Amino acid sequence: MAKTAERNRAPRAIDLIEEAVHLLRAHPGALGLYYAGAAPFACGVVFFWAYVSWFVPADGAVAFGALGLALAFGAMRVAQHRYAQRLRAHLTGDAPPRWQARDWRRECAVQFRLQAPGVVVLPLAAVFGVPFGWAYAYFQNAVVLPAGDGASAAERRRAAWEQALLWPGQNHRALAILSVLWAMVFLNVAVAFVVVPMLATRWLGLHTVFALSGWSYLNTTFLAVIAALTHLAVGPLIKAFYVVRVFRGEARRSGADLLLVLRREQARRSALRAGLAALVLAGALGGGVSTTRAAEATPGPAVALESRQLDRALDEVLARPDFRWRLRQASEAGAGQKKKEGIIMGFLRTTFETAREAARAVGRWFDSAKRWLADLLPGGKDDKTPTRGRDGTASLRWMDVLQFGAYALLAIVAGLLLWVVWKVFEHNRTRPFAAGAAGAWPTATPDLQDENVEASRLPAHEWLALARAKLAAGEWRLAWRALFLATIATHAHDGLLSLAKFKTNLDYERELRRRALGRAAVAEEFRARRQAFEAVWYGHEQASAEGAREWLRELEAPR
Repeated sequence: MAKTAERNRAPRAIDLIEEAVHLLRAHPGALGLYYAGAAPFACGVVFFWAYVSWFVPADGAVAFGALGLALAFGAMRVAQHRYAQRLRAHLTGDAPPRWQARDWRRECAVQFRLQAPGVVVLPLAAVFGVPFGWAYAYFQNAVVLPAGDGASAAERRRAAWEQALLWPGQNHRALAILSVLWAMVFLNVAVAFVVVPMLATRWLGLHTVFALSGWSYLNTTFLAVIAALTHLAVGPLIKAFYVVRVFRGEARRSGADLLLVLRREQARRSALRAGLAALVLAGALGGGVSTTRAAEATPGPAVALESRQLDRALDEVLARPDFRWRLRQASEAGAGQKKKEGIIMGFLRTTFETAREAARAVGRWFDSAKRWLADLLPGGKDDKTPTRGRDGTASLRWMDVLQFGAYALLAIVAGLLLWVVWKVFEHNRTRPFAAGAAGAWPTATPDLQDENVEASRLPAHEWLALARAKLAAGEWRLAWRALFLATIATHAHDGLLSLAKFKTNLDYERELRRRALGRAAVAEEFRARRQAFEAVWYGHEQASAEGAREWLRELEAPR
């Protein structure tokens, strides 16, 4: 049992990820196949999400879009399978198999059968947490496993599940590392989408949609775009990792990795013999009388050089994890002291040392920048004495001023970050919207003279009651505003508007045009009411009682 455990010892997760990175760098042309399938699917997902969340499409349009996404998903899986076979061929040194039209059709059918359950299995596994690693590895293995000589879907399913059960600890550690990488890429892309338009507006005067829309870009469509770009960036590495992992798992029985090393060693020896033959031939042609002596002296160095090359190759092979069960390292006795500290203590110690080195590196960068600025400013870094003004008093040094400015800038940036976080939570706070729900609305009557009054303060029927009260009191201008707020609340109740404090009347009109798809009359009526209200409230138009009563009758009419 001990020998079996040693023989099946898994390679380290970080080693396989590093090998996957080198595999991608050595064969970048395969990325074209990956993006040929992944990019259309990502664009389709983003478009479908934006279309469904911004508008109110019919059921037939949603079903047609879902069918298109399913077809794009199958094409993406086939392209990823072809991409994985290119990487595997580069890994083994073989030529990638040539595909014909029937091969593409057969693989598409196999991938649909293997990947269709993942739509349900992966979300459920992610909710429960524990089986997610095995489920995710199974569906990835189903993509990267070679098709073989017409292997059926059942055979591929068994092979994928066998590889998913192999080395579970290594698989979960690799998924943890790749998840951290995915989160970091997501954060970087999101920050770039937020910061770059702001900097372009500040420094270059370029007014983009992101810079003009304010906080409204923090919506689900924005998050979907960032997630799609992140997956396009990290997805090739994930597939390459599972290509290497499946290859190492199959090599336990087939010995493909050893055969690969032997082929590479034979190629090296052949190249070495060719080089030695060329040297011998050059020496024979240029040596003249010493040809016989050179020919006699040639075999000795050749044999010695080949022996050293072979010893080096054997050392490289025996140092790999596949052979650690055969050889006991001489340094294991001395390494026993480090094992006593435990996994958790070792992890904490390594984390602390890494953080300390990172802090020291940042400190060195700041010191270098400080010295560079000191050389540029008057006084220089060699001037240690305080400068004197004309009145004999000591004046401030340039570096003191810069340090004070840097600290002040850091304080301002920290304050801005706190303000941004507060505004995000403040503006994206969800409010229940249910007409007639008891206790869901403030009991105090809002002041219609206040410019900060929002339509979300009252439901539509209470705005109408307030409008009737203002009409009875002869306050036509306030009645018009109550009617306009009732109009906004009515559209929000119908699901055509989402109420937010930062939105203007024009923002509501644009949102209504997007959501009221196929109902142009609703958007045109709202536009006319908005223009009439703004002419009364902000302009010089007189508020008429007859216009207010007509507007009230339209809102109270059954719909």
